[in-house]
Amino acid sequence: MTAVIIDDEVYCSDVVSILLTKYCPEVEITAVFNDVLPAKEFLRKNQPDIVFLDIEMPRLNGFDLLLQSGNITSRIIFTTAYDQYAVKAFRFNAVDYLLKPIDKDELIAAVKKSSGGLPPDKITHLQYLSQTKVPEKILLPIGNEIVFVLVSDIICCEADGSYCRIYCKDIEKPYLLSKTLRDIEELLNNPGFFRPHTSWLVQETYIKKLIKGDALEIILPGDLRIPVARSKRLEVMDRLTKQ
Repeated sequence: MTAVIIDDEVYCSDVVSILLTKYCPEVEITAVFNDVLPAKEFLRKNQPDIVFLDIEMPRLNGFDLLLQSGNITSRIIFTTAYDQYAVKAFRFNAVDYLLKPIDKDELIAAVKKSSGGLPPDKITHLQYLSQTKVPEKILLPIGNEIVFVLVSDIICCEADGSYCRIYCKDIEKPYLLSKTLRDIEELLNNPGFFRPHTSWLVQETYIKKLIKGDALEIILPGDLRIPVARSKRLEVMDRLTKQ
């Protein structure tokens, strides 16, 4: 079986490589990436049997990498230090979900699962997107009210500690609710939204222009100016300029 390892931390990718070489000789490591953008280009052109994929990475997280890499049929084994992504990982048809530090026995078991091939009910990641219902409307609990908001009307969302502001079309002031930005991102479950900055979630269709300079800014309706994190600049340019 061929395998690719994608992890922004060299130490972590080295650990997976060493464990695979020592305990899983049936696995041939064909590539190791510590930068997510070259990894994305590789996956668009190649289909390894297994992808060992970290989740929290600069520029692009593991889930977004899968969504932007095309019709991937590789078996995905997520490797992460965070356990809160488990449910979402299996919605992406992950074969396994390994918490760091990687346990050799769990790694061996994950490889064995992969060698059996995908069960008949497994689907590819693009099929997952087409078959999973993306909500057209969400409910926002605000004070004593529940506000119904069309997802198509949401321009962007801004993190404010444990709260979140939601900016909508034709609404003068943003809605403020006691949910985190991550909560809203999970609720939307929509690939049309992306994070140019840890504090912002933007709906791509509302982007009017980009302003380049020492820093990159996204301009939205209402003259909303969204900063692009330096670590996200290449990802944002790649996403918005490749049509």
